[in-house]
Amino acid sequence: MTRGEPVARIDRISVDALDDRQLEEVRENVRRERDAEAGRPLTVAVMGCAGVGKSSLLNALFGTRLAVGDVKPVPEKPQAVTVPGNSGHQLTFWDMPGIGESPATDPVYAAMYVEKLAEADVVIWAVHADSRSAAYDAERLRGLLAGVDDEARRHVMGKLTVVLTKADTLTPPPWIFDMRGREGTFVPSAQLAGRLEAKAAYFEQALLEPWDDLLTATTYNTGGFTLSDGRIGFDGHAVRYHGHFSQRVCDAYSAAHPEHAEVFNRLRDNHRVLPCSSLFRFNLAPLLVIVVNKLGPTAIFRFQRLLDDVAALGGVPVAAMRGFGNFMVWDGVRGVTAFDLGQYPLHPL
Repeated sequence: MTRGEPVARIDRISVDALDDRQLEEVRENVRRERDAEAGRPLTVAVMGCAGVGKSSLLNALFGTRLAVGDVKPVPEKPQAVTVPGNSGHQLTFWDMPGIGESPATDPVYAAMYVEKLAEADVVIWAVHADSRSAAYDAERLRGLLAGVDDEARRHVMGKLTVVLTKADTLTPPPWIFDMRGREGTFVPSAQLAGRLEAKAAYFEQALLEPWDDLLTATTYNTGGFTLSDGRIGFDGHAVRYHGHFSQRVCDAYSAAHPEHAEVFNRLRDNHRVLPCSSLFRFNLAPLLVIVVNKLGPTAIFRFQRLLDDVAALGGVPVAAMRGFGNFMVWDGVRGVTAFDLGQYPLHPL
């Protein structure tokens, strides 16, 4: 542009200035964009270190047969599992390669992770429940976010759900199998439940609490929620909390506003670290509920069919349960079996 050349002005077009045909075109464009967003396939990326059980978790959730490696990590590239929702909606879970496999593959996998962190609607970060150190996972998460600005970090951390996998490896104290006929469910004993709770709190403190300024908790608003303060707010579709919605924060809000306790519990799910077991099918249903809740205000309706089936996720056939392990005592002095749990039959009703 040369000096003295008039600057073009772009004025906002008034709707009143449009004729009927133009106005209908505008409305049709708005409807098209709205429908495209409503029908957009949603994605969940399952990430974490090699060997924590990401593929096994998806197999347990959806009955798929993703390759699982007992000796070396698989997969070597992202694998997709797509499940249908209502009216043609789709939800795709991406099983990501495990990081920490080797110095040669980590840079390649890290690039995949950065891409999926940006595009996925929800990110499940899987950690082995029997791990005693959160330092490695915390370091990898910081490294992945090091090259992006605070707004991008805030976007990513708002998607994140931390899951403790392979909770069945935490014994003793014992797991309890609640047998009801030919099927049953695994639940932790009181002492084990306390241990799982302590583990979850430790990883929440290490992986989420340091990002307090960038965290956001969101849940759908069914109406009637009117609370607004410096950190919590609402609109006609959603309730949002800016910061780490810890158990302490949840308890404080619930005590002050018991009429909204259900909303606060859903907000708490955003930052709750959930112990799971693919083998025992433990906490699979709560995990799916948390994922759908984090997908946004409309997802609870788009994927109601998926949630209708979650009750069956925890059921384990008695015959399968008996194959999970055995305990045999060998009397080395006499050279005989002193006790064999497998010899004691169960008689489901």
